Amino acid sequence: MLRHMTSRRRARVAGLAVAIALLAVAVPAAATPDYDWPGMKKCGTFQAQYKIYVYAKNITCKTARRIQIEFWRGPKSRRVVHNGGTGASGWVTLKRYPGWRCTSGSGGGGCSRGNKSASYQN
Repeated sequence: MLRHMTSRRRARVAGLAVAIALLAVAVPAAATPDYDWPGMKKCGTFQAQYKIYVYAKNITCKTARRIQIEFWRGPKSRRVVHNGGTGASGWVTLKRYPGWRCTSGSGGGGCSRGNKSASYQN
């Protein structure tokens, strides 16, 4: 089939094949935020509005998951929003976890207290 094509058409077909191959490699890597953070333990996932990937630092995975489930699924009555809640200057505190401050950004965030951290990616 390629013998009967013009060189211009062969170049288009080859370029398209390369683009499809690159897309096939790039999409799965971008769609799964399952990569290592230095010093963090992977603690599994749970479903909220998105699939949430949980990470822990200086706490158990069980505690990190409970904090993130409370942050994502807990009723609004158990949250206190400070300075708008999201973005660079806002945060949320959880009534069930006194002293923990939760922040969020585009695609991730976390709750921390001192050197302890329960983080997530979505």
